[in-house]
Formats: sequence, structure tokens, C-alpha cells
Amino acid sequence: MAKKIVFSMFVLVTVAIVAFVMFAHNADAQDDAAAADNPMVNFKVLGGFIIEGIVFSIVGLIILMVGYKVFDMATPYDLNRQIAEDNNVAAGIAVAGVLVSLGIIVAAAMGG
Repeated sequence: MAKKIVFSMFVLVTVAIVAFVMFAHNADAQDDAAAADNPMVNFKVLGGFIIEGIVFSIVGLIILMVGYKVFDMATPYDLNRQIAEDNNVAAGIAVAGVLVSLGIIVAAAMGG
């Protein structure tokens, strides 16, 4: 069950980041004459945005995993055991805070 939740969250985060990257880029203004010759959607640019979003998603998730492991090594106890087996709510909140703060930093760094 936990693997399904993790996988679905990974897919949702990846789709959200791809959508953000696609819509965050500025579109260049075109003349009316030039717009008539060009298609409505430039699929080469759109494909580049999708690939860029997927790469940024993967790099961001890797950075988040490394940050979690560093935080796990910095604590005197095993976070996985504390959260999964002992149901330690305080450890879960601490890990959530670290992941959210790292996510904000990674998003700001990748956003430019």
C-alpha cells in the first residue's frame, strides 16, 4: 500500500512540475503575418519543455532524497524505524518540515 502511495505521489509531483515548466516560460510576441504562417502550437518547443520538466523533476527528487538521507544521518535515531514501526508523529513532522523546506529551496534554485 505504501509503495502505491509513494508511486502515485511521484507521478503527481512529476506532472505538476512538467505543467509548471510548460506554463512558466514566456511566449514571444509574433506579428500577425508571421503568426499566420506558424502553427498554433510549436511541438518542438513543447517537447523541449516536457523533457526539461521531466529532467528537473528527476533532479529535484534526487536532491530531496539526498537531503533526507543527510537529515537521517544527522539524527541520533533511525527515522524510517521511528516513523514506520514506532509511529512517532514528531519524527514524521520533522521529516515533513525538512522535505518541504528542501523542496522550496530546490524549486527556487531551478526556477531561476
